[in-house]
Amino acid sequence: MKRYTIPTIFFAIGVTLQTLFYFSWVSFTLLAVSCLLLTLFLYSLDLQSYPNAKLPSQSYQPENPSMEDDPSTLQKIDLETEVVFDTNAQTNSDRSHLSTPSVVTNTEGEGTGTKEILWKVDPIFYARESVRLEERSLFCDTIKEFPFSFTSPKLSSIQYVYFDGTDFKECYWQKSDMLVETDDNPVEWNEWEENQIRESLPVISKNKRKLYVPLTINAKLFGFLCFTSKEGWANEDIQIFWDETTNLSEKILLKREYAKVTKHPFTKLYTVSHFYQLAKASFEASEKKTLVLFKFIETNFQSELAIGLNQMGIKHSVLGIGLFQLEENLYAALIPNERLESFSSFFQQFIEELDQLGYPSEVALGYSNPLIPDLKFDVWIKKAYSSLEESILYNAA
Repeated sequence: MKRYTIPTIFFAIGVTLQTLFYFSWVSFTLLAVSCLLLTLFLYSLDLQSYPNAKLPSQSYQPENPSMEDDPSTLQKIDLETEVVFDTNAQTNSDRSHLSTPSVVTNTEGEGTGTKEILWKVDPIFYARESVRLEERSLFCDTIKEFPFSFTSPKLSSIQYVYFDGTDFKECYWQKSDMLVETDDNPVEWNEWEENQIRESLPVISKNKRKLYVPLTINAKLFGFLCFTSKEGWANEDIQIFWDETTNLSEKILLKREYAKVTKHPFTKLYTVSHFYQLAKASFEASEKKTLVLFKFIETNFQSELAIGLNQMGIKHSVLGIGLFQLEENLYAALIPNERLESFSSFFQQFIEELDQLGYPSEVALGYSNPLIPDLKFDVWIKKAYSSLEESILYNAA
């Protein structure tokens, strides 16, 4: 940086002399151009010297270049944990590849090919966007199940608009019996019409072609319906459409209330009550599923990472119906035994990529399989918790 003080001083002296004796725009321009060229010349000298500079990371490179491609050396540098589950199956073939929790090295590259990258966006952004889309999905599912009926001959088309608490986004467009999903299209309206809807009041546009009716129950605004007509709307049409829209609002409210019972309000993972209901049904049906418990240890953004694990696990078909949130940072999953190997590989890659993205994570896991003879439901649950405690102690050690 000291090099650039030369053109700065040169420019300051030139401007001072011109101000004191004689100022001319021509001479000032020549002065500025000459100082700029001098600066660019000094900058080019810095660029030429940059490749020859020794990088700090070079001091950490192995002296023997062949060691860089040695898998055993890479394993010593980057150890990752992978939990392999003992399903206690009765066949020898199952026992041949399943064992108790252990720490193994990352042997990716010795396997069967390059794995698909899981995290294509920032994990925290991905989790929060997933929660937003979950709310939108609930609204859309209700619309698909209970679309508005075209009872009025004046009605031309309907826009279904979702409200996320801040913005309004179109999610469906209907023409007669045809319902078309849209991609969060913005609403074309004026400020007065928007303010009326935010106050949960119906409103007719100035040209009388559009009728906006809010979807609201108990002062809770879910969105609105925009009814379009080529003939124009009158004030007496408002009450007719508002009554029918209220029925749709009640159905949306019922869906949301049911979601509150079965899913956590923040993470949208299944609740503990829903877990015990499904776990008991699975146990009594003697389904070949392993109960796996997860607990993030000293990890930032536990909830967001759990949301990402749930979404990606469902996408890659390794988590069954998804994660259950039992406590603040304790999660559970019912994993079919035939997917345990796929889950183990997926989970290892999940943790490795988080570490590479700057979200280092330690996760304790406990598991319990229901195929042990004469096993009771409560003992099955306790075995998973005992296994989790052993994993926590192992991580602490």
